[in-house]
Formats: sequence, structure tokens, C-alpha cells
Amino acid sequence: MSKKKQTVAGSKPVKTGGTPEQPAHLQHWFLITAGGLLAVILAAFGGAFGHDFVSWDDHVYVYENPMVLNPTGASFRAFATQVVSLNYHPLTMWSLWLNSAMFGAGAKSFIVTNVLLHWGNAALLCWLVWLLTGRQYRSVAIFTALLFAIHPLRAESVVWVSERKDVLYVFFFLAGLISYWQYLDTQRKSKLWLALLMMLLSCLSKGVAVVFPLVCLLLDYWHGRKFNAAWIIEKLPMFALSLLFGLIALDVQKGGDFHGLLTLPGEKTKALSSVFGLDKKILFAGYGYMMYFVKTLLPLKLCTFYPYPTEVELKGPQYIGGALFMLATLALAVWSMRKTRVLAFGFGWILATVLLVLQFISVGVVIMADRYFYLPSAGLFFMLTYAVEVYVLQNKPGLRNTWWAVLALFAAWCLWLSRAQTATWKNSETLWQQVLKYYPAEDQAMESLANWYGKQNRVPEAEQMLERAVADGCTRPNVFSALANCIAIKAGTAKDSTTHRALLNRAFSLYDQSIALNPNNADTYFNRAFTALQVNPERTIADLDMALALAPYKALQFKQMKSTALNSLKRYAEAEMVLNEVIPVMEKMPLRSAEEKQKLSDAYLERAVSKFNNGNRPGGLADAEKSVSIMPQNQRAVNLLSRMKAMMGQ
Repeated sequence: MSKKKQTVAGSKPVKTGGTPEQPAHLQHWFLITAGGLLAVILAAFGGAFGHDFVSWDDHVYVYENPMVLNPTGASFRAFATQVVSLNYHPLTMWSLWLNSAMFGAGAKSFIVTNVLLHWGNAALLCWLVWLLTGRQYRSVAIFTALLFAIHPLRAESVVWVSERKDVLYVFFFLAGLISYWQYLDTQRKSKLWLALLMMLLSCLSKGVAVVFPLVCLLLDYWHGRKFNAAWIIEKLPMFALSLLFGLIALDVQKGGDFHGLLTLPGEKTKALSSVFGLDKKILFAGYGYMMYFVKTLLPLKLCTFYPYPTEVELKGPQYIGGALFMLATLALAVWSMRKTRVLAFGFGWILATVLLVLQFISVGVVIMADRYFYLPSAGLFFMLTYAVEVYVLQNKPGLRNTWWAVLALFAAWCLWLSRAQTATWKNSETLWQQVLKYYPAEDQAMESLANWYGKQNRVPEAEQMLERAVADGCTRPNVFSALANCIAIKAGTAKDSTTHRALLNRAFSLYDQSIALNPNNADTYFNRAFTALQVNPERTIADLDMALALAPYKALQFKQMKSTALNSLKRYAEAEMVLNEVIPVMEKMPLRSAEEKQKLSDAYLERAVSKFNNGNRPGGLADAEKSVSIMPQNQRAVNLLSRMKAMMGQ
């Protein structure tokens, strides 16, 4: 790199903005750019404001999370230590809590907040790049931010409610980098401590922010600092935070509670996988790394789900090619250090920010994901626009208009594609249908779509999707359990006893297959217990006891059904004892929904049956009256109360 160009990368700020000699649009260029970024972001992703939640993590984060749906001071405090979806990110959960508290539980406010945070990220990136160019190249800052803002790969991070963690951690991450660059320029320790604070907030939003000090090292390099021990010493607090949050992330991804300091709200599960050997992980990482470049420059056939390849697919040239591509870019970055810093800095940014999700450590069920390239893409766009500006346009200024026209056309194409990709997140049906469009044999997509059909009372469609998954050789235990539920529902509408019995037998067989594949899923035992309630209450009790042992946090749900089974067996005293445990706990819970009122009304109804048939008729009558008072629409309770009064001559 020439001395002149090297100075551009690491120079002190040049005070060019806001001087009287400059036109107004240059004095206020950043505010104008920020306004323009908001406009194009709304054009790209504003269509999501009418979208619904989707059945992929959103239920865990929001629409089935009582601590978010019913925001209280206690739930706010609880998020300080709670693990959610195998992640410790309390700041993300607090932001979702605040959305619900301020605007209610509808999806719109959550999506709008995501979009606004993305706008903030684009504006911060614009300012950071302006600083990185020595405040000399507005076009580089503007085009880097523009391409980052509206690229269709952003749709997943921006319009998916569960990815609040993505847009939130990057907000603090970029703010921290700006503070760190200001420290490099001014040597003011307050800026270094502010960068550390921003890193902490970023880590509290998403664990992947632990790479922050690595990017700070890249800023040292780009600034032109001569390497010495001070680089490391001043960052020791940052590396300490990285170590702490890295250990927390590894532990909770394995299903741990970090030595008892954190809280696991549900069943113990894990996201880390050890089924792949090192050779496969290298191929996965190389392929994912290469495809992020491909899909950034040619954003076609984007999908919300990229499954791992089969053994046959893994032998394809694209996987070996991906590993070679990764090695080639690393070699190019090292070679370029003698020529120009931009390639080393750009590839370094990309690798540092994408490294943890390249599946060297296998996490989840996908080989890559659009959201994983949210922050890394900024490095690619900066490297591209800066290199062209400094090494091409400075020497051939006549090409400037042509270059800007190419970027503008690419941006317009990205805007159009982003609108289309945003539409795939309209609801669970559009989401999973898009996955099946590109991966028609993907059983997780079939399972998720079937579950959504079931919740929409579209049981025949759910059954058809699940039958398709089973026919394709699916081995997912939840598929068998969900299909069993569909068959059990069909049995309930059978017109003759022979058909009814045949359907029930198949349902129980499917439950058995599901349990054989995963004997530790409490919900499967619960579903089998519910199906057996009318035909085999003894089996119901046994299954509920097993479910309770596996998921004690669902004790109320399991015990309430157990009382119904005990009453069916005329074990009234036992049923009453169970309900005496359940009802006081339920009474202390706020009754905010009709469903919660229905459950409490049914609990009193069952205890009314227990007491009345066990000789305590006044007590049974009182519980029946209580059941009706809680839920006057509970026709079973109304009928029971009427029969009791008739039997008592009232």
C-alpha cells in the first residue's frame, strides 16, 4: 500500500463536515443519509408490519412465553438469570418484555422494533465506515450502509421476531466499535471503557458478540498501530468478558445452567451436536463460508432453512470447493498485507464475525443461515466499495458514474428481492412452504407446517403432511407423536366402533414409535395419556406419572388430567387429594385468558365430582357452584351443578 493510501486508512479525523464553505447537503450529509436509509429499509421490510408470528422459536420467545405475554416486575427480574431457547441473552428478553408491556402481545410492535433497530445498525455502520476512511470517502460509507441495509439476506434477521437478538447485539457491537475507534484517535480512556460497556450489552443480547475484541484488533491494524503488548493488555477486560460469555454459551447450549447460576425454564435439551467428524465439519464450514459470498453477490434461491447434506451430497464438488475457497481467501488476505490492508481487514472482519457459526462446532440443524451473515456482510461490502474507490476510481475517475450506476442497479435489485423474501415470513404456512419448495423432503419443515395446521384446526392437512413425512422415511419422534394426535382426533369422529378401535390402535402404535425414538419427551406421554383417558384410564395415570417425572414444571397440567382419570376409576379420595394440591396453586395465578379460566373452572368441577361421590355432598355442591361462577359458559359445570341440586332436592 502506498504511503498516501495507507494514511487514508489510519489518519486522524479530517474536519470536512459542517464548514461554511460546503453546500448544505454536504454539511448535513449524514442526517440526509440516515433519512434515506430509513426510507429504503421501510420499502424493503415494511411489508412485514402486517405479518404474524411464525412457528419457529417465536412461541418460545413471545406468543407462548407467559413471562413476555404477562409482563410483570417479577418476570422482568427473572430474565436476568433465565435461559431461553438454549441462549442466555437477558437484554434481548427484556426488550421483548418491554414490547409487550408497552404495545401488547401482537406481532406488529415486535417487528417494527426489529426494523427500527436494523435502521440504527445501518446508520451506525455508515458512521463507522466514514471514520474508517479517515472521513474522506462519503460514497464508501453510504454504499456500504445501503447494501447492508436492504440486502435480501437481511430479511431473516429483521422481520423474524425471534431474531431480535441479532439486530440488538449488532447495534451495541457497532456502537462499541465506534467508541473504540475514537479511543484510537484520541487515546481517551473513557472511550475504551465505553467500548467495553457496549461489548457487555452486546454479549447480553447474543453470545456471538464474544468476537468483539478480535474486531478491535482489526481496527488496530487498520488504524496503523505498531503491534506491541499494549494491544493485548488494554483489551484484557474484553477478553475476560469473551471468556465468561463464551463459557456460558457453551454450557447452556449443552443444556446446562452454568453451575446453578442460571435458570432452565423447561426440559433439559441441547443444541450442540457431536455426530459429525472433523473432516465433515471442515467441509460444512468451507461450504457455508463460500455460499455466504455467493448469496451476497447473487442473492437467489434464498431460504429460511438450509439442511445438512446427505452422505451422497457431501461428495459433491461444491463442498471440497468451499474448503478450497476459504483457504484461498485466507491466503489472499495474508499476501495482500504487503500490498494493501483492505483485503486483510475485509476478510478478517468476515472471518472473525462468522467463525462461530461456520459449524466447526455443530449447532442446530442447519449448515448455514441467512441471519448468520448479518454482521459479516458489512465487512464484504466495505472491502468491495473501498477497494474500488481507492484502487480504481482514484486512478480512473471517469469510471465513477458507471460504478455508482452498477451499485444503484444492484441495490434496486436487492430491494425488490428483499420485499419478496420478506413476504415468505408472513406466517408459518408461507415460511415452511418456501422451505419445502427448495427441500421437498425436509421433514422438519413438514413437521412444523403440520403443527401449524393443527393449531389452526386444519387437522386433515396436518395429517396429510405428517403421513407424507412418515412415507419419506422420517425418523423424527415428534412427527410420529403429532400424527398420532391427528389419528386420535379422527377416531373421535368415527361413525362406528370398528373404525374407532382401529384408529385408536394406530394412534397408540404411533405414540409407541415416538417414545421408542425419544423416551424422554414428556409431551408424548401426555398426548398418549389424553388419548387413553376414555378407553384406558389406568394407562393414562401411568403415562402422566412418567410425564411428571420428565417435566415437573408442567405439574399442574399433568395432575389435573390425572384427577379426571382417577375419578373415572372411582378413586375419588385420591382424585380429591391431587386437586387439593392443584387448585391452591392455580388460585394464586392471574386469570388473564379464557383458557386459564376454563382450566380453573374444570379443576373445581373435577373436585366437585370427587367430593360429591365420596360422601361430601355439600362440599361437592360448593365446588360446582365455584366452577360455574368462574366460567358461566362451562356447560359441563352448569349441567353437573343442576344434577347435584336435583339429587339433593334443591
